[in-house]
Amino acid sequence: MGRQHKLRVRPLYLGAIGAGVALAIVACGGDGGGDSSGPAEPNMPVPPAAPALADQIAARTHYFGAENVDAATGEVRKDLVIMSWASNTTYAAAINGKVVLMDAALLRREQAPGRTPTTLAELVNLMPSHILLGKAAAGHADLAADIAFKTGATVLGAQEHCDVVEGDARRQQNWSGTAKLLKCQAVVPAGEAIGTVVHAVSLPELGACLRAVKHTDGSTAAADPALPASAFDWSLYSDPRDASWWPAGTEAADGVATTGAADGPSVAYHLSLGAARSFGLAWNDRAGSLKENAPAAATLFRSLPKTDVHIGSVDVGNAATNGLRDAALYIQALQPKVFFAAGHDAASQRAGAFNTGELMKRALEEAIDNVGIVSPPELRINFDPTDYVKPHYMTFDPAAAGWQQAGDKASSTACS
Repeated sequence: MGRQHKLRVRPLYLGAIGAGVALAIVACGGDGGGDSSGPAEPNMPVPPAAPALADQIAARTHYFGAENVDAATGEVRKDLVIMSWASNTTYAAAINGKVVLMDAALLRREQAPGRTPTTLAELVNLMPSHILLGKAAAGHADLAADIAFKTGATVLGAQEHCDVVEGDARRQQNWSGTAKLLKCQAVVPAGEAIGTVVHAVSLPELGACLRAVKHTDGSTAAADPALPASAFDWSLYSDPRDASWWPAGTEAADGVATTGAADGPSVAYHLSLGAARSFGLAWNDRAGSLKENAPAAATLFRSLPKTDVHIGSVDVGNAATNGLRDAALYIQALQPKVFFAAGHDAASQRAGAFNTGELMKRALEEAIDNVGIVSPPELRINFDPTDYVKPHYMTFDPAAAGWQQAGDKASSTACS
């Protein structure tokens, strides 16, 4: 891109080093980094300076494609929604030129790029402005506190998620003061019942309306008597060549992790984007048994504005008795035009299997038929690890005419 963008420079005044000294944090197109949500206290941990501009540009080019990133400034083009799969349910998205992380964790995280071809340092180098958390637990929020502290990104989630990542940051930075280390916006209040209400938050810097619904990842073990018998075994048909193609490297040993409990709340998100907010993107990093455990959440999903692209977890807890039915029920409620499966790499690796995406796709197609989805979405499957950090399969033009189809639910220009 030939146009040059002026870097945003924000001074961060550090009480610990004197009132007359300022540290400039420079981020290409991001929020910058370093603000806590309260006044500085003596000996309060200080975020590091922003990564070098060259490192920011390299990371954004890797994640979003050279054709979409200004090689001189690192600005990402604003007219497209560009996404890259980092692993499991973690995605980096460029929305209105800003970088947003959806979850913040890496499978088989190593000190250098390996089978998962990215690192914690590279995620920091992206300089995200926001981090969405669907679950504040291992596999989803491991890196959230570290990234948010170093970049100044705003975390969004349930209040319980905010409590977890703030606690993670305090443990990682050895801080016990009263000032908070992270910026976290609770879009779902603490203790809210599942499926109570759709929470709407305007994010003008993203040109988006974010809607959040509390659901559940709890699954029922009993087979659904109303549907044909179905089962899926994640351990079958593993590719034995995987270990030789991608030998294990040196495991990351920096101690960055989350202490979030696996039974914490789950939140699903819908973003209305683009002109007149006419492009709908949904993402859920967990999938529970909506039919038995959260019918009210399913009703709320059906009430949302239209969904064009849905990224949803297929890592269900009852595949042995219900196949991928639970994942299909989210598709049925959200009615997307295009569906991307998420979490299949984590599910298969837990079972000791690799490269099982095609079999998962067949199982999902069976589940979609079984639950009776009349107009199924186009299924697009990212295969691990060959589709990690490959944006070209997940680049969308919100203004494209194809997203507007007869029978669509109305887009909502109001964020309510």
